[in-house]
Amino acid sequence: MGVYRETIHLRGAPYARGLDHGKRLRHRIRAFYTQVLSTALLPNLNREQPSIAGFLTHYQGDAYADGKFSYQLLLEMAQSVETQLPEHYKEEMRGIADGCGLSYDQILLLNTFPDTVLAVRAIAATLRYSGGPSLVRWEVKGLKNAKGEPAKEKKYNALATAQAVEIPTDAQIRLVLSDADGVDPKTVRVQLNSTLYVHGDAGLAMKQLTTKEGEPKELEVILTPTEPLAAASVQAVMISAADTTILADPPPAHARFGRPETLTFTTKGYGKKAAEVPNKGIDDGRTRPPPIAFAVKGSATKDGAPILAQHFALLDAGAAHEGTTLFVHHAEEGSGKSDHAYLSWAGLTWGFSGMSKRGVAWACNFSDTLDNAILKDLLGQLTGGLDKAKLTSKGWPIGLAMREISREATDSDAAMTQLVKYQHLMGWVCMVADKDGKLRLAEIDADAEPIDDNLPEGVTVVKWNGSPENSPASNTEDDLRAGVHYVEKTVDVDPLITALATALLGNAGVKVTIDSQRVVSTYFFKSLLVFHTLGTILTEQHGKLDVPAAQAILSDPRLVDKSDSMNAVVFEPATGKIHHAMGAVPATDAPWETFSFADGGQ
Repeated sequence: MGVYRETIHLRGAPYARGLDHGKRLRHRIRAFYTQVLSTALLPNLNREQPSIAGFLTHYQGDAYADGKFSYQLLLEMAQSVETQLPEHYKEEMRGIADGCGLSYDQILLLNTFPDTVLAVRAIAATLRYSGGPSLVRWEVKGLKNAKGEPAKEKKYNALATAQAVEIPTDAQIRLVLSDADGVDPKTVRVQLNSTLYVHGDAGLAMKQLTTKEGEPKELEVILTPTEPLAAASVQAVMISAADTTILADPPPAHARFGRPETLTFTTKGYGKKAAEVPNKGIDDGRTRPPPIAFAVKGSATKDGAPILAQHFALLDAGAAHEGTTLFVHHAEEGSGKSDHAYLSWAGLTWGFSGMSKRGVAWACNFSDTLDNAILKDLLGQLTGGLDKAKLTSKGWPIGLAMREISREATDSDAAMTQLVKYQHLMGWVCMVADKDGKLRLAEIDADAEPIDDNLPEGVTVVKWNGSPENSPASNTEDDLRAGVHYVEKTVDVDPLITALATALLGNAGVKVTIDSQRVVSTYFFKSLLVFHTLGTILTEQHGKLDVPAAQAILSDPRLVDKSDSMNAVVFEPATGKIHHAMGAVPATDAPWETFSFADGGQ
């Protein structure tokens, strides 16, 4: 197996850095652009045109026809992003373009597509899943309320904790699905822990519920487990289904599914409140883990020194690993900026993780949110009519914001203060650790506005608050972890915006609810699964953690996307060392290599 990676040192003025970058990685940049964008991402994004153009009719025009939709859409958004960026990053991109022989527009698109594509994907996925069945109500037969009376049917709401506790071991679970076109019973899948129930199985009964007009709109699904539930245990149920519609576009013809939902319950004798029981979800054998990150220090590590680690996964497309690069930027003499390094790909001016010579390390995971710059701009256009509205974006790519922090911040707190000064494009979960062991987690969405002092709603800083219950991303004050979901910013879209946007879209004939991340994100339950698995591992290894142990955790099969793994990294902020595995799929199949600022960063 070949391993592809390079370490590139860049010096001088921004254009000179970019030119050197472009010349030295010319073939890899061109291959990365062709294989990841032209061959994989752009054709895949073209598949979203029917959903988006059916909503925003502007994208039915000739400029977006004949396979041009994705390129034109992303280029327009990239040019909008460009207006927000400082000149030195534009100059660096011009240098890369001149060095590798691609156009400036192509390099600009390459440097903005992660944020813009993720934001477009969040909107497109919401549109797509909103057309499928949704879980609207649930009930546990035999469950009593606080007064000892039979508990009533409840409206379903996606939660990161248990829906109900202390249910009978012989309970039946009733779930009601709804869809304007009716729910197809033959597509229903209900998984109870590791047991799968489908149409026709003993233990699964279904009944069509009709409207006054006699049309089937809801499907009642009653799960009667074929074996009694274990006493004093946690039980998880996952349900998914499609409606009766078969869509021809994009091909091949396919059913229209809603988002799979996961509900957690406890049986009698477990003894915890619902808020104390995490909804860890179910490993159904098909779910690919999203990115993870964790930071530890003090009592959690062998020597007390801080460690920050990340395994990032997004879109490998069978080629991204061939462009993996550690970029080391040396500050211009007298600039007051810090040398810094980041893990990235040929042609990019930033990455998803990095560290400065000053000992400020960071790692960012994407986080689905409808509170993104694209939707914010779109909402402002809705009153003018959907026929004229476009998807535009203004703000900073997360990697460039973090690169600025690498150049300037002296510690984690300074990094947090600086982070809120940028208008962000997309949702992110960014972890920062410094050489003194200050661990910080920032949950980011597009509410962040340039300000001087106080943290706005767009950046929520997660800290240790005295107990795991009060600090949902920590087991102790010496550890911190992240998936791709928010743990404190659980209402990321303002309810007033939700109501306004949903009403405007409804008036335009678009069935979609603009709601919080936990309600709409396709990653929410996947993230809960790996987040809690990681938490268990960190608890088991508390006090034993060092670099080899961190590397082993990042290689744990339960936490690795074997198809889209892009890179893995362990930072030692106190010693200036970066240990990285990349250039293979999964990244942790590659040997680990070490870069050290202490060696002069040469």
